[in-house]
This record gives sequence, C-alpha cells and structure tokens, in this order.
Amino acid sequence: MSNKLIILIAFFVSTLTFAQTYSGTVQDAETNQLLSSVTVYFDGTTIGVITDLDGNFSITTQNTINAPLVISYIGYQTLIIDKKTLLNNPIIKLKPQTTDLEEIILTDDDWSREKKIEYFKREFLGQSIHSKDCKIINLDNIRFRYSKVDQTMYAMADQPIVVINKYLGYKVEYNLVDFEIMFRTSAAGFDYVKEVFYSGTSVFTELNKKVKKSNLKNRSFVYKTSLLYFMRSLAASNLRENGFKLFKKEDEKSSDPLFETIQEAVFKTEKTEQNTTKVSFLDANKVVVSFDNLEQAFLLPNSEDKTFYIDSFGIHFPIDNVLFGGLFGQDRLVNMLPSDYNLQ
Repeated sequence: MSNKLIILIAFFVSTLTFAQTYSGTVQDAETNQLLSSVTVYFDGTTIGVITDLDGNFSITTQNTINAPLVISYIGYQTLIIDKKTLLNNPIIKLKPQTTDLEEIILTDDDWSREKKIEYFKREFLGQSIHSKDCKIINLDNIRFRYSKVDQTMYAMADQPIVVINKYLGYKVEYNLVDFEIMFRTSAAGFDYVKEVFYSGTSVFTELNKKVKKSNLKNRSFVYKTSLLYFMRSLAASNLRENGFKLFKKEDEKSSDPLFETIQEAVFKTEKTEQNTTKVSFLDANKVVVSFDNLEQAFLLPNSEDKTFYIDSFGIHFPIDNVLFGGLFGQDRLVNMLPSDYNLQ
C-alpha cells in the first residue's frame, strides 16, 4: 500500500473520529402527525437543517459541541434538548403553541408602542454605530408591555425574531425566551436603564451566496475582541499571543491599582477525556482583560470549585459558573457571531 493511500485512510478515520451525526423524527405531540419543514439547529451556530416530508432530519457536528439542539416550528412551542437524548429516543414531539396567560393588558402601561420599540431595538440589537445596519423584519410579531409599578419593560414573541445584519452579513433567527429592561428614576426625575436581561436561542445563515469582503473584514474585527475568541485562546493557552492582556489586584479588598499578570498565574487549564478544556480560577479575585490597552472586560468565578469548561467550538459551560462584565457583558446582536465561526 502506498504512503499516500495510508495517509488518506488515516485522514478519513481521523475525520470520522471528530464528527457525529444525530438523526430524529419530529411529530405533533397530540396527533402524531409527521411535521415537515421544521427547523432543527445547534443554538448559536450556522449548523442547522429542516425536516423532510416525513419529518426526518439528520444533523452532523463535532462531538465536543456543548450547544443544545433547538427544534422550532411556527405554531408550536420551541423545544430545546440535549443532543444526547436523540441516541435513546429519536422521536421528538412538538406541542402546539398555546395562548400565553401572562399576556394581560396592564392598566399602568402608559407607554406607546413606538417608545417600547425604540428601547427594544437599542438593547436587543445594540448601541453600536453599526446597529443601523441591523433590521428586524417582523417587528409586528413582537408584543411589548411596560409595568409602571415594576419600572420594567417586557417583550414576547411566539415566532422567531428575524434580523438582517448587513454589518456582518448574516440573517439571524432568534427565538426569544425572555426579555426585560429594568428602569430606575434619577434624582433629577429622568428614567434610565439600570439592567437588561434577555435569553433565547439563535441560528445564523449567510445573507449572500458569496460573502462580501466588507462582511469578512467586519467579522474579523468583531471576532478579535469577542468572548468566543477569548475562550478559544484561553483553552489553547495563548491569550497573550492573540492580543489579550490580563490584570488583577493583589487583594480584592485592596485599593492598589491593577497589575499585569500572565495566564498561568490566574487560570489553570487541563484537557479532559471528552476533548474539552477544564478551566480553574486560581483564586476568587476578578480577572480584568484588556484588548490593545483600550477595551476592557472582566471575569469572575461564580461556583464553589471556581471551575468551568470550554468545548472545541469555544463555548463555555456551565454558563452560571463564571460572570462577565465590561465589553464581554455589553455584546448585542449586531456584534454576535455564530459559535462555529472561523472553524472551517
């Protein structure tokens, strides 16, 4: 057997080792009717398919992706599952959408829909100068309400929110699970945004068959200061090489200024058998991250063992084990990249 053939076979076996296909069938939970054209995707990625006429789907990804699998279909409740459940039960049943009992007209809601839309777009899309290149094309499907008592604005949608992001060249379909803007009143009597919380799942598709050079440039720029790039660099132990600088205090209670440190002084990383990276904070202090000495973000452990994990996509988990602030905590949809970006 020639050396070339041996290398080819080795490459083929290696490729099989790092990929796995998940298959299933989607049915109506009440009638068992097979559902076609259902969207099935890994949350936050471009990896998605739709079911065929018999409700069947097959989706392939790397073994170590930690993103959940999302099954979405108009008129039905969105279902989020762990991909491993398909190995035991490939039959997925979607429940028809029911009327949200929480949708009550509040008597203290004195805000116009236009005012609520402006706040929603600002906090959902982002306040970047590039947000003007993002457009929500189905705003009519989003419901809003404001509670004067709670000083909180809510948003709800039974269908995915479709966003055309011309800045990065993606169409994003976002299944909104929760959205809240909490306001407070200043001493001068002005309302200001105190806190924003939203959650959901998303799938990305290319806007154009051939990606524009401007989109490639914008994606590269956004990626260099993203949490995704930071996590990948942390897992590979090359934060400094990739332009990230780390800072900390000698003591969290100290008023002394931050001093620069190295990755090995604040994080311990080790590979696991599942091809993920285990990351441990070496103390409970906040770690500050700087990009080109200008932008800043920070990380803080939020679990007793001060650990979290990073998969081969750069997705960190469990989500609640680490807190973020600064630039990492301000990202909105205008600067959102799919988790499989730059892995080709």
